[in-house]
Amino acid sequence: MTQIKSYPTPSKIRYRLERLWLRQWFRKLVLFSIVIVILLFFCFFILISSYDWTKLKTFKQNLFERPELSISKLKIVNANSDLVNQINAILQLSFPINSIQLDIKNLQKIINNIDLVETANIRIKDTGVLVIDVVERKPVAILREDDQLTLIDIKGFKINNIFSRSDRKDLPLIVGIDGNLNVQEALKIYQILYNNTKEIRGLIRIGERRWDIILKSDKRIKLPEKNPKGTLRKFLNSDYNHLISSNKFSVIDLRFANRIVLRKVTEQKQ
Repeated sequence: MTQIKSYPTPSKIRYRLERLWLRQWFRKLVLFSIVIVILLFFCFFILISSYDWTKLKTFKQNLFERPELSISKLKIVNANSDLVNQINAILQLSFPINSIQLDIKNLQKIINNIDLVETANIRIKDTGVLVIDVVERKPVAILREDDQLTLIDIKGFKINNIFSRSDRKDLPLIVGIDGNLNVQEALKIYQILYNNTKEIRGLIRIGERRWDIILKSDKRIKLPEKNPKGTLRKFLNSDYNHLISSNKFSVIDLRFANRIVLRKVTEQKQ
């Protein structure tokens, strides 16, 4: 015998709600109420956000105006007057400045890009002074490439140009392309010979691999590619060192092991 499936009898409340939902005015009322609630929530959210933003803005303003965070002036130490003026012109800082608004790393990067600056350390003192401690590049030689004269430091970094060799007579002259890449070796060679004679005009980089020494008498000393300092010392300590002061030879060639090649001065016929 087949059993008939029974369905639950709807409650009176459910029945009345379903009947009420069929009324058009009730559906409109519910929809309108939902819209009103959403609008009220949105307005409340904007009001709260605006209040918080005002508080945040006031807090930020008060923070930037705190005297202990204010920087009143700039002090540059260990730099000459020209470099100080150059740094001031590049940074163009207007005081007072809040320390939070300063990008110290960016300032340090800008200063380190100046040719005369090797390194720079920036710090803020408790007295509200921005201190820039500069390590200047010290010129140790003059590099001549074509007709251009450039001051270089011990690392071969090109600092700035000069107009004439007479502007820095106190510095040795290095000639040749990429001569600054071997400036330390050139200075050592220069010093070895300078202790024996003051007639050095400069050093020429030959083929980017070895050096020639030019004396004021237009005499040339050719050094080997390998161990040029040791070869020069050996020559100066030998009995042939008098050849440097001799006017009979225009070239002293030390490129060959255990022998010296000389080129005599060509006599001009009258």
